[in-house]
Amino acid sequence: AAGAAAFAITSFHTAPTETTYSTPVGGREIIALSDGSQVELNTDTVLQITKENPRAVRLVKGEAFFQIRHNAANPFVVTAFGHRITDLGTKFAVRGSAEHLIVTLVEGSARLDSESASKASALLAPGDVAVATANTVSVTKKPTETLSDQLAWREGMLVFHRATLAEVAAEFNRYNARKIIIADPKTARLALMGKFPVNDVDLFGRVAKVVLGVDVVHHGGEILVSSKPEKN
Repeated sequence: AAGAAAFAITSFHTAPTETTYSTPVGGREIIALSDGSQVELNTDTVLQITKENPRAVRLVKGEAFFQIRHNAANPFVVTAFGHRITDLGTKFAVRGSAEHLIVTLVEGSARLDSESASKASALLAPGDVAVATANTVSVTKKPTETLSDQLAWREGMLVFHRATLAEVAAEFNRYNARKIIIADPKTARLALMGKFPVNDVDLFGRVAKVVLGVDVVHHGGEILVSSKPEKN
């Protein structure tokens, strides 16, 4: 009996305090919260929600879109990569890495605060895109069309406006196990426009080949893109 009691006490103290949600590479998931809010997880994303307070969440990796039901008495708070985003009645996206955090404010308002000694902060309005590092926060205003394109992943699409092939490859590689490899700096600087399904790397290869005249070679789990040799 004493052994059983000890086990019960140990189990109680080691019980997880968060519920963890995750998506695989190329995956997407919508989480409906008990307060009527909704969180949409993008590819390769991990989100933890505090069990005692479902309005306190942590973005561990990846990207998520939040549609939050405002409650002034219990604000919705997202912590991510050394920063804290506090909802003030908001629709916003958060994407982060160890290097920087990007917060895109679509509707309402939110406050972004750094948890570092610098205490950098910003109050965001619709159209604001904040880029935060460990010690700085910079905010730029983007047109509605630009925000819509940046959030096209919610519809399973990627939209590029004169993006370099290096940028295009980096985005596609977030969603696919088959990776696009740009062979050289010259090819990486070529620019491409278009709208693609997030998982259709073959379509990207066909478009790049026709529009930019590059060589596209499929080899195992990689797609190698290179410029054709110049003729003498």
